[in-house]
Amino acid sequence: MNKILSVLAVMFTTTFLSAQAQQIDLTQVPGAFKTNELNLAAGSYQFNVINEGVDHEVGFVLVPKGKYETEDHIKEAYVKSPVTNGKNSLTNEVSLSAGEYEYFCPLNPTSKYSLKVHNKVETIRLEQSPGVFNKENVTLKSGTAYQFQIVNQGVDHEVGFVLVPKGKYESNDHISAAYVKSTVPQGKNSLTNVLTLEAGEYEYFCPLNPTPKYKLTVVN
Repeated sequence: MNKILSVLAVMFTTTFLSAQAQQIDLTQVPGAFKTNELNLAAGSYQFNVINEGVDHEVGFVLVPKGKYETEDHIKEAYVKSPVTNGKNSLTNEVSLSAGEYEYFCPLNPTSKYSLKVHNKVETIRLEQSPGVFNKENVTLKSGTAYQFQIVNQGVDHEVGFVLVPKGKYESNDHISAAYVKSTVPQGKNSLTNVLTLEAGEYEYFCPLNPTPKYKLTVVN
């Protein structure tokens, strides 16, 4: 009986841990990753590495910042199989504690990109009703990690979230980390990725609702 209970406990723990691992998509194009910076909360992750247009196999290396020798590689973050053009591969589950890391692909090869892991992430809840957000002004602190939770309260179609430096509204000005992970139907909510912001003035809005542009200030 004790052996059965032990087996069940191991199965439950494995399932629980797997359920908690968040998947992070990282697309490679020739010589680069499309995502050139990541902020994450401490926890368990799987990286999904996608080859988009590189005409040979690519991989993925994750290291503590500034440590590039083979023995410094976080082995759990290797892809399970090399990634050919048009394909993808997952890493194993990687448990990341707070600190600074870098990721790159020596097979592509790419630059080294920043990945910061934060112990604390603050969630900013922003509700949308038809044509408006419930908050007109938001003040945040530089250096603090945030996620925005976008809630659809009564809009009869999907909504989203766009954050930009003040006065810059072109698509290439959008802070892509602030996009919701999935568009938000009525009565639902979605989180953005984790991000940190430098001191300055920003604006947020939803072009799908559509809403006015609202002030967001980041102070030191």
